[in-house]
Amino acid sequence: MPRHPFSKPVLEEAETISLPTSIHQRPQVPGITIDGAHSRDLDDAIWIEEKDHLTTLSVHIADVSELVQPGSLIDQEARSRIQTLYFRHNNKPMLPRCLSEDKLSLLEQQLRPTITLEITLNQSADIQQVEVYESRLISHKRFTYEQADEALLDISLPDSLFLYRCWQWAEQLYQRRIQSKNFDGLTLPEGYYLDENGTLLSTDFTRYQSYLIIQEFMILANTAIAQWLVQHNIPAIYRNHTHRAIGPEQTHQFEAFVNAQSEEDIRRILMGWLNPAVYGPEPKGHFALNLSAYCHFTSPIRRYPDLINHRMVKAHLKGQSLSYSPEVIQELSLHIEATIQAQEEAQKTYYKAQQRQLYGSQLQSPEVIERLTTREFSLLLRFALEDGQGEKLKAESNTRLRSGNVTVEDLFVLLLLGDDLQLQEQVLGYLAEHLHDAASIVSIALNQLEDWESSAYVEVGQEPPFATWLEILVDQQMLTTAKPGLSMNKTGARHQACLAWLRANRDGILVHPEHRESPPIPQPSTPKPPAVINKLRQYKEGHNCLSLLMELCQGLQWPQPEFEIVEHEQGYRCESRLKVEGEDIIGSGIASSKKTAKHRAARQVIEQLQVNLIQDNSLVTSC
Repeated sequence: MPRHPFSKPVLEEAETISLPTSIHQRPQVPGITIDGAHSRDLDDAIWIEEKDHLTTLSVHIADVSELVQPGSLIDQEARSRIQTLYFRHNNKPMLPRCLSEDKLSLLEQQLRPTITLEITLNQSADIQQVEVYESRLISHKRFTYEQADEALLDISLPDSLFLYRCWQWAEQLYQRRIQSKNFDGLTLPEGYYLDENGTLLSTDFTRYQSYLIIQEFMILANTAIAQWLVQHNIPAIYRNHTHRAIGPEQTHQFEAFVNAQSEEDIRRILMGWLNPAVYGPEPKGHFALNLSAYCHFTSPIRRYPDLINHRMVKAHLKGQSLSYSPEVIQELSLHIEATIQAQEEAQKTYYKAQQRQLYGSQLQSPEVIERLTTREFSLLLRFALEDGQGEKLKAESNTRLRSGNVTVEDLFVLLLLGDDLQLQEQVLGYLAEHLHDAASIVSIALNQLEDWESSAYVEVGQEPPFATWLEILVDQQMLTTAKPGLSMNKTGARHQACLAWLRANRDGILVHPEHRESPPIPQPSTPKPPAVINKLRQYKEGHNCLSLLMELCQGLQWPQPEFEIVEHEQGYRCESRLKVEGEDIIGSGIASSKKTAKHRAARQVIEQLQVNLIQDNSLVTSC
């Protein structure tokens, strides 16, 4: 995305800036940096020291406010840019490169002015004390994530033990944060987490173990300074992230996540519950990070809110009048949000124009279309249908449907955005064999189609077979199917109801709720085991045992298992207790982290259930 270059006066002002001699009067602090291999704007360093059962984690942050004064040409330009924009091969910095990549960057073996946060923790990672002061840093070493990971894995390398201790603390901080209930924490499926923008990420996406160190140390620093600002009643710009009042309760959240069959499903569910993360003058808490107060402080080289907060902190430390009044903080918060939104819209417009050119070229070449990856084809398919060129992808859509090489998004687009009846029939046939995808399509539609307003299930029967109708409010009309979806378990009945609704919608035979037909009287038959029983039969060590255990309890209508975690000489001991047919099935696990101990306990329960399944078919028939 284009961004105008720095003007000559701004660059000249930046060139004249030099480190003040007063920097030598500050205490010198030790630290290292860990960043991407191509990063040059290094604005934070870390250090760790342990003494008398307490640990001090120090985060040293480039003191941009010492060199960039309010109202200066550089400050005015930074205020207009708000943040550094990063692209695949380059960036567009907030500050001139002679500052962001040289005079202010915490380069190895170079003297730099910093603001230090010393955060003292007890062995349970509770914050005992926070000290904030001006400092000077000569970075001991500049690690890339690759180099830090090598040191973590090879004890013979320099700094290996130091980095490993940092990683241990980062892991403890992460576990403590996600398990805390101080701000309505969200339980996500294993393998997923939310970043500070509320974006769903997979732990598989994080390539480096050392990334956890920087992530958790920076979150800790931003959390500590936010609490410090609140305690000292200092106006500041906070980073807030909230959920919507209409969001479901925790139990309903878990049920929705269990039913979600893909990362896209989970992301869509979250989009319906969470508001965007925003800047504001009041601390309203951060839902995604599970924190009661949070602000940005650790990246003043590349984010203007951090620079504002630095100025407010430094004024307080020096006993000077605050740099900004509460009213100005409010105005700046609105300006920052408006600027970021404008940048995001400009980026979307820029990339959309580029994509349109690319898609137009792809549509002219059947050979290119055949070679597209699943993701690339999905993007092209939506473009083609929205642009009235869907016929050019009909043959390839047929091929991919027959081979199963399609995403849920493709199915949604073909069924509800397209108008090709043959392809729609193929999609419905595919859904009959992949029932869970029908529920996913309904979820996508509720998020993407403006006239689809809300949905609900109407369920009949306490014993199998279960009968379920799906009702969807479309353009202020409640529509459902005449006949229900039927299955031997409730989840299956819901999936059948979704498929029936989608088929009736395609055929134009949806009805109002008062025209529903009564479900048929069930005939005695040999009950079929729920699908989840097959998962239990096929379970092998290494699979996600905790997720399977939760799915079993839901699919078989068992009470949820209870977990009790206590400290142990080897870390933590977890006991899992599941009550089935009046009997307790107990598993236990010991590990250095609560999460691993919990998984080991769940694994023992799963293994016992497998044995019971082989020895006693009543486990199946009783369901």
